[in-house]
Amino acid sequence: MLTQIAPRYLADGGDPRWVTAPLHKAFRWQPAHIPLSPVVRLTRRDRQAELLLSPDPDEHWWTLHHTGSSTEKAWTMRFGARTPAEIVAAATDALTLRPADSPANPMQVLEHAGWKHSVLDHQISSPDGFVTVSRHPRGALHIEVAAHDGPWASEPTARPAWRAYLSDHTPPHLAAAVLAGMASTEPLLRDEKAMAPFLRYSVRIARERVPAHQAESALWDRVDRLAAHRTGPPQPPGGSLPRRTR
Repeated sequence: MLTQIAPRYLADGGDPRWVTAPLHKAFRWQPAHIPLSPVVRLTRRDRQAELLLSPDPDEHWWTLHHTGSSTEKAWTMRFGARTPAEIVAAATDALTLRPADSPANPMQVLEHAGWKHSVLDHQISSPDGFVTVSRHPRGALHIEVAAHDGPWASEPTARPAWRAYLSDHTPPHLAAAVLAGMASTEPLLRDEKAMAPFLRYSVRIARERVPAHQAESALWDRVDRLAAHRTGPPQPPGGSLPRRTR
């Protein structure tokens, strides 16, 4: 059974297929087979964009990289292990679907959501103080997410939950999508028992339980929906989406 967790940025990693399944099955990014390895590498058909999922406890787990083009400079996004997959997916969705409207300054997304500037003008914090987003003059973003490490201390200590880095030249609509995914008040479905124990002290857990198969159905409904609305480089004639198994 699953439960609804809020705020979503403390919901732990979740199901990585929320990111990888649409890229592979809906947008036909090509997987690189690495035998006997937990590493997942997906490359866009024009080979200008790549997603790497590498479970390394000392490094970022998610890396989304674009090599650049004649009109676009190279950029990279990196996300820590406990970054909710839905927040990483906000970036990959924006990359593949190319939304038309986006603020020139992605930080405006957080301002409109009620997040406040800290003492430094280039930093914005979440209302609960668990998230700090810093924007550098050239546009790079650093995201720091923390949580209380226990409920018993009179002044609980903040413990790092995950970090993310969006490099200079990251397209504003991608950065805005990530920040919107963080600022959304919509809860995320999680197996509470699978979450890191320290995260449970800083989240709201709904009492209503949801069957696990509902999340599985939501995943494949998402793949179908994105496949129906995909845009981007022309696809080769013939061939259909690979069949899925539930």
